[in-house]
Amino acid sequence: MKKLLFIPVAVIVTISAAAQQRTDKVEYQESSARNLEPEQAVMITPMIADMKIIDDKIYYTETEAFANYAVTGSIVSFIPEFKKVALSRAARKYKADAIVGATVDVITNAQGRLEITISGYPAKYTNFRNATSEDISLVGQAKNVAGDSNDDILQNPKGQTRITLEK
Repeated sequence: MKKLLFIPVAVIVTISAAAQQRTDKVEYQESSARNLEPEQAVMITPMIADMKIIDDKIYYTETEAFANYAVTGSIVSFIPEFKKVALSRAARKYKADAIVGATVDVITNAQGRLEITISGYPAKYTNFRNATSEDISLVGQAKNVAGDSNDDILQNPKGQTRITLEK
């Protein structure tokens, strides 16, 4: 009889202890104010700068930054970021603010690693000044003519990519 009484008491104690450890209760509180306040904004005067080409056309090949990455299907998704690294290193090497007319070529070298070659004209920004209304209209016209930003081209080279998977 003592054994039968011990088992139900042990079960009740276990269930009671488990119920106390559960953390299903969630408390949430939020306050919002000033949803109907007038919007405030700061305007910054647009700046214009000239670009001065500081060197002849350069050819810069980056391999060191990618030496630890074997080219695999998953690495291919990082290539747009790797292109930015190569452009940045080329600009740094030539003490340039930008590479004008940059062409970016990506290949897999004999060691199975990426090799990214940048060619173009290193340039520095000069003659910073506040934009005039004539400058702003000129910028608007240039955007309509260009169509694509440089970043779009880096992200999507429009069919000039060839990926070969080896088995």
